[in-house]
Amino acid sequence: MRRILVLTALLVLPAGAAAEPADDAETAVRAQLGRLAGIVAACRLPLAADAVALRSLVARELRPEADVLHGAQVVLGRHWQDASPVQRRRFAEALFGTLVARYASGLLLLTADNVRVLPGSETQRDGTVAVQLEVDAGLARPLPVFLHLRARGGRWVVHDARWEGQSFLLSLRRVYAEQIARRGLERVIESLEATAPGKLPPPERRATAAGRCLLALESV
Repeated sequence: MRRILVLTALLVLPAGAAAEPADDAETAVRAQLGRLAGIVAACRLPLAADAVALRSLVARELRPEADVLHGAQVVLGRHWQDASPVQRRRFAEALFGTLVARYASGLLLLTADNVRVLPGSETQRDGTVAVQLEVDAGLARPLPVFLHLRARGGRWVVHDARWEGQSFLLSLRRVYAEQIARRGLERVIESLEATAPGKLPPPERRATAAGRCLLALESV
């Protein structure tokens, strides 16, 4: 269940080019969900057999939309002030890579019907826009998920996600605060860097069934 929740939270925003996003947050989320569901429907089995292509696809879709430095600052909490600028960037990039590696398979669970955008997005006191989703995650009833988005650089950027009353970023803070207290920030960064995948090739360039499927979609 957690895989599809995390991937839904991190993957549903399209890139934009204008000074301000052309669409409101709700419309943008709905459009991107439809696009991603179409990719998965066409290439689900090949992607399931090619973990490198799947991770590369997730990283490519996620990277422009995730505010990785903001996320790292929230997760590090008070340790942000103690970290050097280099450590901040290393932690941010390694955390991003680790989340991609851990949750990429959640994309395979996405269908056109199991994640729905509900009408009525609201602007929050911190300036973010909260868009509510319903996620069918195999439970008795759909789970409400709130995406908190901010307009930046012509696109909507994921700022945080909440479900069951919990902030995704604050839940990560609790995990890493305990690790940093025990091992120190540098050791935690090194551990994340060891588990995060390195630079991934474009998924459509893979000489695999997944690569060919994604390349065929691009030519349509």
